[in-house]
Amino acid sequence: MKREIIDFLKMNDVEYKTNYKLSLDSPIRIGGWASVLALPDSCEKLIKLIKFLNKSKFKYKLLGRMSNVLPPDEDYHGVIIRTDRICDFEICGNQIKAFCGCSLSRISSNLCPVGLSGFEGLSGIPGSIGASVVGNAGAFGRQISDLLSYVCVYLADEDTTVVLSADDCRLSYRRSYLSQINCAVLYAVFSLKNTDSSLIKDEMDRCRLLRKSTQPVGYPSLGSTFKRPSEDCSAARLVDECGLKGYTVGGAQISTKHAGFILNIGGATAKDYITLSNYAAECVYSKHGVRLEREVEIL
Repeated sequence: MKREIIDFLKMNDVEYKTNYKLSLDSPIRIGGWASVLALPDSCEKLIKLIKFLNKSKFKYKLLGRMSNVLPPDEDYHGVIIRTDRICDFEICGNQIKAFCGCSLSRISSNLCPVGLSGFEGLSGIPGSIGASVVGNAGAFGRQISDLLSYVCVYLADEDTTVVLSADDCRLSYRRSYLSQINCAVLYAVFSLKNTDSSLIKDEMDRCRLLRKSTQPVGYPSLGSTFKRPSEDCSAARLVDECGLKGYTVGGAQISTKHAGFILNIGGATAKDYITLSNYAAECVYSKHGVRLEREVEIL
C-alpha cells in the first residue's frame, strides 16, 4: 500500500514525507507517526490525490493547520493530507478569494493596508480557510459566516466540483453542512467593507491584547476545548465554577488562566487530553445539568 501511494505522489509531483511524527505539526505537541504525509501545492493535485485514495480505498485524512485537531497517540496507518501549500489569495475590489490552506492571520494582515475590514476578530485564530469555513470559525463576536459569499468545494463521493453560496453551506455555530459530507474546500470568497486602515489596525491590536490578557500562552494547546453551550453561557465559565482550573491528568492541565483551554504542560498524551476533557464535561453536567460538546476534533 505504502509503495503504491509513494509512487503516485512521485509521479504527480506531490511533496511527501514518510513515517512523519504528527506531534511536530500539532499545536499541542501530541501525536504518533503517520505512514505518509502528503503536501499538494495546488487544487488540481489535491483533487487528483483524493480521487486516487478513494478509488484505491486507502485511509486518509484532510487537514489544514491542525489548530483544533487532536492527533492519536497511536500511529496513523494512512495518508495525512495537509493543505498548507495551497495558500494563495487574491483581492478584487471589496472581495477576497482565498485558497484552502491560506491562514486567517495572513489574510487579516494583508487586508489591513488596503483598508478592507472584516477579519480583525479572526486574525488571532491559527487556522486555515478550508477548516475555518467547514467549522464556521469565530472569535470576538465575528464568524466566518458573517463574511462568506460563496465557496468552491470538491465533492469526493460525486467526483465533482461545485460552487456553494453561504446559504447552501448552512453555517451555524461551529458547524456547517460541509462538515457532514465527504468534501474538500478548494477556495472561498468573502465580502468585506472599506474602512480606514488605522481603524482596522486598532481593532486588530485590541483583539490581540485581549487574547493575550485572557488566554494562556507559554504552553501548547488546541484553543477552546468545548463549544459554547448557549449565547449567554460560556463553557469556560461552567468549567471554572466546578473548581477545575489547574486540574491535571498526566501532562494535560486545565489552564489556571482560562478554564476553556487544556494545555500540554509536559509529556501530555491524547489519552490524557481526552480523559481530562471527559472529566470536565462530567463535572459540568453533574453541577449544572449542561452537556458540553467538544470543539476539538479527535483524529
